[in-house]
Amino acid sequence: MIAVATNALLVLAACSLGLRATSVLIPGINRWGRLVVSVVIGLAVVVATLQACASYELYDLGLGLLVSLSPVGVFDLVKWWFRR
Repeated sequence: MIAVATNALLVLAACSLGLRATSVLIPGINRWGRLVVSVVIGLAVVVATLQACASYELYDLGLGLLVSLSPVGVFDLVKWWFRR
């Protein structure tokens, strides 16, 4: 149960990072394409961050940093949904 909740929070953090990155990099793409690209970019950033923190044996620090971004992910998804 805790693993599922942690993974859900990491996905929200990935969405947040990805949506913010794609709003700057590729603003002219359609909604659903932007969401897919955002999730891919965000997951790449999350995985890279967790691997870097794990290599320094600071996995809890990286996990805490990314989980703290998850409430922003909810806001970014709502903003993405209502944006035309």
